[in-house]
Amino acid sequence: MSDFGKLLTAVITPFDSNGVLNTDTLWRLCKKLVHEKSDGLVLSGTTGESPNLTKEDRKIIYSTAKDSVGDKAKIIAGTGTYSTRESIEYTKMANDLGVDGIMIVTPYYSKPSQIGILQHFEQISKNTDLPIMAYNIPGRTATLIEIDTLEKLVDDIGIHSIKDAVGDLNFSKNELEVLKDKVDIYSGNDGETIEFMKMGGKGVVSVASHIVGNEIYDLINHVLNDEIESAEHLQNQLLPLFDLLFEEPSPGPVKYLLTQTWEDVGAPLMPITDISDDLANKLLDIFQKIKMKMQPHV
Repeated sequence: MSDFGKLLTAVITPFDSNGVLNTDTLWRLCKKLVHEKSDGLVLSGTTGESPNLTKEDRKIIYSTAKDSVGDKAKIIAGTGTYSTRESIEYTKMANDLGVDGIMIVTPYYSKPSQIGILQHFEQISKNTDLPIMAYNIPGRTATLIEIDTLEKLVDDIGIHSIKDAVGDLNFSKNELEVLKDKVDIYSGNDGETIEFMKMGGKGVVSVASHIVGNEIYDLINHVLNDEIESAEHLQNQLLPLFDLLFEEPSPGPVKYLLTQTWEDVGAPLMPITDISDDLANKLLDIFQKIKMKMQPHV
């Protein structure tokens, strides 16, 4: 089975001041993330503002990322939408561009039944040999992929992995008990990484790794080496940042902080708005505190 790695970054999509995809910045961003220990890059997902991306945007994003990092990291394309037909179309395109896997989110807005979810994944899987990551995020899609359904996705359809952004560690515990020996399961929340991995999770699909990738890599390795006290100490230093990155609608906060601390990645496209001045000040303050504690990483 293909291994996506342990630290995956849910990559933002850079835009210029006119809201046009900024491929030069994306190319450099992919380089930066891999340099800072990301094993894989998850493109055109929630953090990548997928609902605002055209088919042509996606094509350019996938090819740019692949050109930037080559074989140094896995490229996972978020090709799932609320439409099965459209998801198949995007999946075929990503397949042709040579990505390493695809991520399929639960169809949003339409609120399908569990049978509908199974059929959605089944139809997509019939049109690709790429490894499929199922993305379970009911807070955004309004529909939970239940554990029985996940088990069928693994056993009957052969999905490769799961991104669990359910936000319920009791659900995750039950999910991992049933499936951890069959499929790779990633936390979709930075702040749950330690508990998730202690229960048998593979790693994390991170947003904060745009800013503190080296530190999250260290945190993961502390857990793998059973250095839980060191992992918890590091996580406690990072938790204020994890929380602030979602205090207002994502990816506004992480894009702002990237622009301030790296290079201009542009604002989110509407309807996501620029962050408030109050949050901007808090983000810069916590970044400076982390920078002082984490030299030479940050």
